This record gives sequence, C-alpha cells and structure tokens, in this order.
Amino acid sequence: MKNLTKIGLLSLTTLAVIGCGDTYSSKDSGSTNSLKSLDRTVKFLTDTDGMSLYTFDKDGLNKSNCDAECQKVWPLFIGADTTNDNIKILEGTDHLAYRKHPLYYFVNDKTIGDVKGDNIKNVWHLLYAPTGSNDSQTEFSAETMTQTYLTDKDGRALYTFDKDNNGTSNCYGTCEDTWPVYYIPSVVTAPTGLNKVDFSTISRDVNRSKEGILKQTAYKGSPLYYFTPDAKKSGETKGDWVKGVWHLVEISAKKTSEVKPSLYTAEAVEKGKAIFTSPSKCSRCHGVDGQTKPLGVDNIIARYGDAELITKKLKDMRDNGNPNNRDGAMVAVASGLSDEAIINLSAFVATLKK
Repeated sequence: MKNLTKIGLLSLTTLAVIGCGDTYSSKDSGSTNSLKSLDRTVKFLTDTDGMSLYTFDKDGLNKSNCDAECQKVWPLFIGADTTNDNIKILEGTDHLAYRKHPLYYFVNDKTIGDVKGDNIKNVWHLLYAPTGSNDSQTEFSAETMTQTYLTDKDGRALYTFDKDNNGTSNCYGTCEDTWPVYYIPSVVTAPTGLNKVDFSTISRDVNRSKEGILKQTAYKGSPLYYFTPDAKKSGETKGDWVKGVWHLVEISAKKTSEVKPSLYTAEAVEKGKAIFTSPSKCSRCHGVDGQTKPLGVDNIIARYGDAELITKKLKDMRDNGNPNNRDGAMVAVASGLSDEAIINLSAFVATLKK
C-alpha cells in the first residue's frame, strides 16, 4: 500500500476501465472543506509459509531500488515466473513482483504474523492485494489488519496515481472519466494522523482537463482522485491497487487484534465542534480554528493535536479546579462538561492542529 499512503472486510476486486457517464465535480465535495477517514479490515500478502511481504515506495515499476546494503535488511522475495499476471519476476532476475512492484521480506520478522516492517520510514508497506490475485507462491495472511484511509467528508475513498509527478496530474481524457478529480478550496479539517499543511491545490492542464475542472487537491504533492466504480458510496475501496498504480492514502494500520475501539469518532468530532463554537464556550477566546492566543497568553489550543492529552487536561481542570492559577474562565467552562462532552470536545480540538 502506498503511504503518502483507517467497515468490515471489503471485496477488493480489480475493475477494468468502464464507461464515462458517471462524473464528479467540485460541487460534489460540498461546501464543507473537511477530510475524514474510515477503517477497513484487510488481509495482506505473504509467502506460502505465512511470512509477510512488503513493497518499497522508492522502487519504480518493474525496477528495484533496494541495493545490496538495503537487501541485508529487506531480503528479496525469490521465486519463479508464472502465468499469473499479478505475480511476475523482474526481467533478468528471480525477484518476484506484484503488479510490477518488487516484493521483499523484513529481516526482523521472525515468525508467522510478524509485521514489524510495515510503515518503516513511511516507505515500506504491507501489501493489501485484492482477493484472488495471489498465485501458487503467495497466499493471504491468517490475521487481519485494520487500515485507516483518507476519505472526503462523506466517507468516499480518495486515491493517488503512481504515474503522476510531484504536483502534476497525468490523468486526463478517459483516465479522468474513470478517476474523477477531487478538489476543495482549502482543507479546514483533516483526520487525526494527518497535517493540514500537507494538503495543497495544484493546477490542471487547461487544454487537457474536463471543462471547468482546473484545480485539484493534492496530499504531499500527490493529486487526489475518486474511482467511478466506487459509485460515490462510503466505504467502497474498489480502486485500491488497480493496475498496480492506483492506491488508497493510508493513514495508519494495526493488527485488528490490537485495535481498541476509539472514543474519538467522526460523530464525536461533529458534536465537539458544536460545543467548541458555542458562543459561551471555547471559540470566543481560542478562535474558531483554535489558533488565537486567549487573553494574550501563549496557549494556542490547536497545537496539541492529541485527543487523549486534551481529555486529560480538561478532566484535570474540571475535577481539580484551579490549583495552578489557571484562567478562571477556562476552569468554569471545564467544570460544566460531562465525560462525554469532554471526549467530543477533545476529538474536535485534536483535528485543529496544523
């Protein structure tokens, strides 16, 4: 999975390019300039012994850029060529690749189920291949991962394209029919784990783009797209790994067995926003974006970005009053918050970090 790349197990069927009747526009993104995330439960590709396989973001298609020193940590996955178009060896080698992406082990994975190499340096990733795309040399993990991925405000998956250059889209014509452009003027709210400053707006080629679609939102320079066969539905991720060059934007991934249900849900964020923006609550001192210094004190609430830390601080103020000469207005606000309200407020404030 490309990580530029968090709902049950979805069928990740690779679809061919389809008709161009279904289109998206900037208006589909709505007036709310927010991005969200969803979770999906997925299995990853392994060898036949169950050992995890990884891809390397710095590789090219059908080209490994992991040199001899690199291979001491990331041994090559060696095998034989097959008639399966998904699993092929790199030309002139016995190094196996999945849809033109070279595959590797991680030296610190010692037993079946180890995934210690996932997201190392944000360039090494487990491979969440579509079901049924393995061959006799590969299989799918017995254990599942819970992957958090980027969506628009309505939970519709967003994708990146390997053939784009940094800050430049190479998807036009029939490509744009199948992979509609995603654009919002600015990112006001980003999901936990991502920074708003990593999102930007790029210009599309006026001579090649669809009429009126001249701007596009990018994440870390990678333009963002929808996938038409997702049918504008929340939770659909049919575009991941299509032709080996289209990928979800992964925010995080953990073994499902290790995931604890989060209290800081999207619903909590919305409820917390209502509390924060209430005239008698937070925004009057901290500003609607949490960036204002209250009463001139250098305590910008948006800098925290950690919902659990914010919860701890609010509960301390509510339960322990003002032992450290805290601002009385802040203590007064905290004293009127229930546990649920504090969770909701913390969830929203955590999204304000830039």
